Amino acid sequence: MNLYAHLSELPAAEATAFRALVTRLRAQPQHEPSPLLTSRIMAAVAAERAHPTPNVQPETRNQKPETRNQKPETRNPKLWYWAAAGLAACLLAVLTLFDRPAASTAADPTTAWLAANQEADGSWQPARHGGDSAYRPALTALAALALARDPADRFSTNVQRACDALTALQTPDGTFGGTGRVRAYNHALATYALATLAPQDGPAAVALERAVAYSRANQSVEGGWDYEPGSEGNAAVTSWQVQALAAAAAKGISQANIPLRKGLIWLRGAARDDGGVAYHRGSPGRSEGLAALTAHTLMTSGQAFEGLPAIGRRLTVNLTAEDSTADCYRDCAKVMAFESAGDTARAETVRDGMQLRRQAGSQDPWEPIGGTLYTCAFTALAHK
Repeated sequence: MNLYAHLSELPAAEATAFRALVTRLRAQPQHEPSPLLTSRIMAAVAAERAHPTPNVQPETRNQKPETRNQKPETRNPKLWYWAAAGLAACLLAVLTLFDRPAASTAADPTTAWLAANQEADGSWQPARHGGDSAYRPALTALAALALARDPADRFSTNVQRACDALTALQTPDGTFGGTGRVRAYNHALATYALATLAPQDGPAAVALERAVAYSRANQSVEGGWDYEPGSEGNAAVTSWQVQALAAAAAKGISQANIPLRKGLIWLRGAARDDGGVAYHRGSPGRSEGLAALTAHTLMTSGQAFEGLPAIGRRLTVNLTAEDSTADCYRDCAKVMAFESAGDTARAETVRDGMQLRRQAGSQDPWEPIGGTLYTCAFTALAHK
């Protein structure tokens, strides 16, 4: 039905009342209508029609016959108002179905769980969920990165609070606490989260500059990062550092450029001809999670450097999409690598496997360290 054509057929007073009613209805906030809304409105219209009104006279036997000069019967304004209301309700329902934006889907349950378990200070506390409290900065960073992936941007406030918490957790030397392995992952992941999520100015921006300075000062001569001084680097923590520096460089932090190039060169040297990645350069071991993480890093953080994305894509060729054991870190890395390579079918296969193993209650090998926060964060990061 054409609303404007219908309005043109109404008497002027009724059309004015109708327009006023529609204007008031449209001014209300959009909510999902009750399934019985229209029937309740029409029942009210029917009930109103049943009420006797002073302008409608009961028929009598002595009623004079109608003549040509007799004035037409006056319409009941109140009755027409309710009729217009019912028609407006019907029209509004039709317009709502065809003209309103599509209703947003519900948040991923894992992402919603992360948001619900954020601490009052904006961080996430792994000790509350079976993990090691030493990794609080790293898990705060992972949770914030997961929330930021929500397509409806429902958790922007949570993400901002997380950036504030990471800023508060930074130590005077520019890192984020801990020693050895703990410090390495706390620093790499917190720096990556701030570079990706924090605003361009304010305390978080200052914290990011200090974090990048620490990364640059603690890079090995060869270009990698490791848990302890004296090592030229390991591919896992180097991949996370490179992603953090790439995000910082994209934000205009110039001091990130040189260590970013050196880190990418180091990762290129860790990629072996057999499709594996050496944890320490020259080591023979093979890890699909490490190969996937390195592949994703070379394809994304190294996309501006000739030849690096091709090396990353080559690393994905021999990766399997189906696994029999749970490992959220490995699986999330595979999803990111396959997506970066444009292989959405294999990425979806990995997601399906993650979901099946999670539903089956499979024990993740990293859960004793990171707890439920760790597994939920990587599961949410892998969510489509």
